[in-house]
Amino acid sequence: MTPWLRHIAEWNPVSATVQACRVLFANPGQSPSDAWPMQHPVRASLIYSILILVVFRTLAVRKYRSATA
Repeated sequence: MTPWLRHIAEWNPVSATVQACRVLFANPGQSPSDAWPMQHPVRASLIYSILILVVFRTLAVRKYRSATA
């Protein structure tokens, strides 16, 4: 894999969530990379989830207010 694509894959929220599932089910499989989300997948998954929730909740509330105004 090319270095720039590997960097994107390592910081992908789905990759962190899959790695978190592997850790929580005690099936680490292959050794993760040195990227922070792969070394701390549970924290990264929670941070990604909260960040996505905050961003899209804000957008949804703004869209709802403009539609009802």
